This record gives sequence, structure tokens and C-alpha cells, in this order.
Amino acid sequence: MRCCLCGRSMRQPAVLIGGLGVGPKCARKSGLIEIGRKRQGAVRLNLKTPVIRDEDKTMDLFDEVPQ
Repeated sequence: MRCCLCGRSMRQPAVLIGGLGVGPKCARKSGLIEIGRKRQGAVRLNLKTPVIRDEDKTMDLFDEVPQ
């Protein structure tokens, strides 16, 4: 995902303006975090937690190799 203000790549947006994500550095510099806390207009804080994927579903490649 990329910041809609500067175009930097980011893992998770800090603030959403409508449906567009703003990175944490740009949100701090432009004062959008304080506006998002007050919930003014279309600016919202992104409070979603990142999804942690469970990697136990993959099988071992050489699990049953005879020795």
C-alpha cells in the first residue's frame, strides 16, 4: 500500500481520508492524527490491527524421507 500524500510504501496506514490511506510520517507532519482523533469530516484513524497469518498449515517438504 502507498501513502496518498507522498507515494511512500507503507505496511498499514495511520489515517484514512475517505478510502485513501496516509502513512504515519505524513499524518504526523500534516496534523491529521489530531483531526482523526476528533473524527472531523472524512478523516478517521485506522484502528484495525494487522492480520497475523498462521504458517503451520504448510507441510514439510522432506518430512517422510527414509534414512
